Amino acid sequence: MDKPEIELISRRDFIKYCGGLGIGILANPATSILDIIPTSTPHLTIQLDWKYNVQFAGLLLADYYGLYKQRGLNVEILPVNSQNVFEQIAENPLILGCGEQDIILAAQVQGYPVKAIATMFQTSPLGLMSIPEKNIHSLYDLVGQKVGIHGNIKKVMELVINTNGLSPQDIKIVPISYQDKYERLQSGELAAVQCYSIDEPIGFSYKTGIKPNILKFSDYGYDAYVQVIFAHQWLLDHHPEWINQFLRASFAGWKLALNNINQAAQIVVDIYIKPDSQYHNLEYQTQSLQLIADYITHGINHDQMGAISANRWQEMSEKLAQYGIIDRVPQLPDSLDSSFWSVA
Repeated sequence: MDKPEIELISRRDFIKYCGGLGIGILANPATSILDIIPTSTPHLTIQLDWKYNVQFAGLLLADYYGLYKQRGLNVEILPVNSQNVFEQIAENPLILGCGEQDIILAAQVQGYPVKAIATMFQTSPLGLMSIPEKNIHSLYDLVGQKVGIHGNIKKVMELVINTNGLSPQDIKIVPISYQDKYERLQSGELAAVQCYSIDEPIGFSYKTGIKPNILKFSDYGYDAYVQVIFAHQWLLDHHPEWINQFLRASFAGWKLALNNINQAAQIVVDIYIKPDSQYHNLEYQTQSLQLIADYITHGINHDQMGAISANRWQEMSEKLAQYGIIDRVPQLPDSLDSSFWSVA
C-alpha cells in the first residue's frame, strides 16, 4: 500500500493566504445581492476548507445517500480551491463555508456578512506530537525544550502556555516548515512539533513506523470550535428553511458515518477521493475517521451533534482576542446564530 505523502501547507494557511481577505462585492454598493441570486431553486454549495477526505464524511454521505435531495435541496460539495471562501460567499450568498472559529471571527471583524450556524467538530484537533523516546506526556514535560510550530499557530501555542501557568520563556517555540518537520522531530532537534491530530500522526506513522505521543491543545485551554458551518446573512434571512434542511441532512449523514465507520470510509475513498490523491488509502481514512468520531461527539451525545454553545463561543472569542489571535470580538448576535441548530 502506498504511504500517504506529507502535507506541505495547512488548511489554515491556505484559507488565510489564498488571495487575502478582501471585501469583494461589499466594496461595490451599487451591486445588489438580489441581482445575482436565483431564489426560485434551492441550489446550495458547501465550500470545504480542505480536500475530499473523511474529515467531511457526514456531508459526503448525505450526498451519497441522497439526503439533501430528500429534503428538496440540490447541494454541491466543493473541495478547497484557490479563492478566498469569504469573498466567494460575499459574491454568492448561496454558498456556505466551513472553517475554524478564529478564521470565521477574523472575517467577521473585517466586515464579511457571515454567521456561524453549526459545527462539525466540537473541539479542535490542533496539538503537538512527539516520539515516544522523548517521554512527553503533558505540556509541563516540554519545559526547557524546543517545540516546532508553524507561523500561524504561534499565538495559539502562546495561549496554551500562558493559560497553564507557564511563561513564554519556559518552552522555546521554533518556526518550522511542513517540508522538514518530521525529520527534525526524528533527529531529536525538536521535542515536539505541531500537528493536526486526526491526520498527521497517521501520516507520520506510515512514513516512519513510529506511533507518536499526542498532546491536544483542547486539553490545555484551547476550546475553539472547528469545521464550523457558516452562511451569508442574506441566506439566513431569506431562506432559513433551506438552512434548516441542509443541516438536518448533513448531521443525518454524520450519524450514518459514525454508526458504520468502515463503510463510511469505504464510500469516501471509492466515490469521492481521486485515485492519485494521497488520501486514496482505505486504511488511512478508516483510522482517521475513528479519531474524528471523538471530535464530532466530544462532550455531547448524538442528539446534540452539530450544536454550538453560545456561552462557550463567546468565552473562546474573548480569549482569542486577549492573545491577539483575532483583532477584536464581534458582537455575539453578529457572529453566531444558533437558532438553526440548537442543543437539544
